[in-house]
Amino acid sequence: MIELHDNKVPFFIQQHVYDFILNSTFRIKGWEDRDDLEKYDLHSRWTEEDLKNSKLWCYIGELYSFDKFDKCIVNLTKPGDHYYTHTHGEDTTVVLYYANLEWKDGWAGETLFYDDQRNCKQAYDYTPGRLLKFDGKEPHSIRPQSFIGPQYRFTVSTFFKG
Repeated sequence: MIELHDNKVPFFIQQHVYDFILNSTFRIKGWEDRDDLEKYDLHSRWTEEDLKNSKLWCYIGELYSFDKFDKCIVNLTKPGDHYYTHTHGEDTTVVLYYANLEWKDGWAGETLFYDDQRNCKQAYDYTPGRLLKFDGKEPHSIRPQSFIGPQYRFTVSTFFKG
């Protein structure tokens, strides 16, 4: 199950979300589901209150009930970063938001989904303001932006359990 939602978040809200992200505290730390100590990612953990203050909360809430809110992570990728194919487990739904205000053809940054043999079955372009809802058990990966793109690519991943 993968649902694409474009044109739901008005541009003035996108601007507010982007500014909120730029003022967030980012950490350099590996993920709890990986044991390779050399792999670090820049991310910010948001509370449900942060989502409300960012003004993104109501748009995500239209796609999934916050009664089952688990966590929210803002990911920051850079050109040359490397990401692994992964899942988020059973009974997890993810709502992903593409936060950059501008994105041009050729900058890459897609979200890739894979079949059981790890062949890419679907790629979703990085489109500003896009919301992508998917089942957390779907194998997927980030494709970092190209070196001709912006220095930072931001996504907001909101996770729901049950």
